[in-house]
Amino acid sequence: MRQVVVAAGTPGYMSPEQARGEEVGPRSDIWAFGCVLFELLAGKRVFQGETSAETIAAVLEQEPDWRALPAKTPSKIRELLRRCLQKDPSRRLNSIADARKTLEESLGGWNRWRVAAIASAAAVLAVIAGGAAVWLRNPVRPSDPSQWVQLTKFPDSVTQPALSADGKMVAFIRGDSNFFGLGQIYVKILPDGEPVQLTHDNLQKMSPVFSADGTHIAYTTVDPDFRWDTWTVPVLGGEPRTMLKNASGLIWTGPRQIMFSEIRMGVHMAVVRSDENRIGQRDVYVPPAEPDLAHRSYLSPDGKWVLLVEMDIDHFWEPCRLVPADGSSAGHKVGPPAGGCTFGAWSPDGRWMYFTSNAVGANHVWRQRFPDGQPEQITAGPTEEAGIAMAADGRSLVTSVSFQNASLWVHDHSGERQISVEGNAASSRFTPDGKKLLYRVVREPPSEFDYYRDPGEVMMADVQSGRSEPLAPGFQVLNFDISSDGKQIVMEAADAGKPRIWLAPLDRSSAPRQIPNVEGVEPKFGPGGEIFFRHVEGGSAAGGSLGFIYRMHSDGSGLRKALDQPVLDCGDLLTVSPDGRWIYAWTPIGGNGPAAGQVLSLTGAPPVVIGGTTGLRWVAGGVLIATQLDVRSFFVPLPPHQMLPAVPAGGFRSDEEIARLPGARRVDRQYVVFGPSSDVYAFYRDTAHSNLYRIPLP
Repeated sequence: MRQVVVAAGTPGYMSPEQARGEEVGPRSDIWAFGCVLFELLAGKRVFQGETSAETIAAVLEQEPDWRALPAKTPSKIRELLRRCLQKDPSRRLNSIADARKTLEESLGGWNRWRVAAIASAAAVLAVIAGGAAVWLRNPVRPSDPSQWVQLTKFPDSVTQPALSADGKMVAFIRGDSNFFGLGQIYVKILPDGEPVQLTHDNLQKMSPVFSADGTHIAYTTVDPDFRWDTWTVPVLGGEPRTMLKNASGLIWTGPRQIMFSEIRMGVHMAVVRSDENRIGQRDVYVPPAEPDLAHRSYLSPDGKWVLLVEMDIDHFWEPCRLVPADGSSAGHKVGPPAGGCTFGAWSPDGRWMYFTSNAVGANHVWRQRFPDGQPEQITAGPTEEAGIAMAADGRSLVTSVSFQNASLWVHDHSGERQISVEGNAASSRFTPDGKKLLYRVVREPPSEFDYYRDPGEVMMADVQSGRSEPLAPGFQVLNFDISSDGKQIVMEAADAGKPRIWLAPLDRSSAPRQIPNVEGVEPKFGPGGEIFFRHVEGGSAAGGSLGFIYRMHSDGSGLRKALDQPVLDCGDLLTVSPDGRWIYAWTPIGGNGPAAGQVLSLTGAPPVVIGGTTGLRWVAGGVLIATQLDVRSFFVPLPPHQMLPAVPAGGFRSDEEIARLPGARRVDRQYVVFGPSSDVYAFYRDTAHSNLYRIPLP
């Protein structure tokens, strides 16, 4: 019997058969893929009317405007688009794998620097098209914001809600981080009780949850040595206490039964179950790649399945994962396949899995029918949502609703002024003369780990006038650095889905060029124009094992390993000392201990531990020491030829220790980047504002 469906979805990406309400299948995915690829190339949608009805009419009746494609579009890609956008499904391309092959074959012949970003995005679509195109054609059921009920009215930000079993109380963190960050635990009686602060400390926190009996709130703390522990505090107020060491994201799965994450080595984090006293501990899920982390877990109502939130080697949020609760297999990924999943939940009847995901460029709430339905977007619009606390009746959920933006500012002798105007700014760098400031424009505001994992176009701003223009229009970059002579920029950008290193002149006299036969991430210039970067041996830099720092000349010659010690994610923090003898990276102490920021010697001297959540950068006249993952910074002057301040054994454990260093000056700004002197620096101003809302569910 033929299946007939309602014509619902995003009109600009609907296939003709979908627009007519007919049966849809893999050939509709091919059509949606063609629409996305055309848009990436032409800079506009292939079919777009003033209204949804006009757009659908264009899909059914009009042909694509092939003249909109760039003049130098390779003939193979033009033919690929024609085969994807055939109105008769039987005449379309056979499979998305054929599209991927055509794209990869076409990379070498047409403005390779420009194609790289397009091919990267298209390759991702090729991998996920079986899911991505499905959510383009599936009905999106956004909840009506006019029906949302505001539960808190703080002037700043509150995050990570948790509901008591009876739904009468909500716990949350007053702070702006949706991962771990500074903030205090609060509790509020619903609907109109006064919020009560339960903690008063400087610990970073994450994931509050009510105990099984409802008398306590458990939460994760992260201390300066990057140790993840579970604390509890009485709901009625009292002294917080440590419940379990090396335990994070803890939840109760029954009376005196718990599930939590624990670090095995470095930052490798697994999910386990046990009694409250840790007796009977057994693995639920151990990420197969050693540096990967499973941060949060949610048990299904029948106790048979676990929904997991995890990060990959580069501390980039992965889609959520569904695994059996008995630990018998690694399960499979669920939810929107193209987005990072940060929170999860179950409906009370276990029929739906819920996620917060950035699959559409901003964090929203999604759901998916258990076990293998298609993802459906629940919230949409200009706000972002994070955290999910499901009501006991399953008719609503509580989440943190926020407006976010990160703008780039400059501080100098004349005061402070804004540089970036639109979009979110990330990864800023001054040219050596301080006249130009380069930064990336990205989709999401900078946050703890992932602000440099969001690709964006590099902008070059004149510091005095504030005027900005793109360095290489359309070229999407993940990381970059500027040479000491101010003539070149080195960049990390994807090519056919692989991380590659590119060079471009800052005067834009020529297009970016790729350094051949080199795969790596997080490139930085060292003394003499050498380039340092991180590479995972035997695979992609995001392939699932510890990476190593390599060095080479700008033409790719002289490639060699800079350090024998493996390192974890470095991102914007990787930096080389001016004398070329030291490099800062984040790596397990002793090779297999807890992860910490360390200064590693390039000449064989012993490493110097800086701290678990403390970073160090060499700047003009000294070093910049950033604490709490770049929330606060200290400039510490150093005499000429001295590369390090007096670092205590084991690293800095508090801001006070850094502040006592000779000449140390505190800079209360986020993600600070210094210019040619310590009086000139760039920083980010986050305008995030969030409160808790109750959202009815369809």
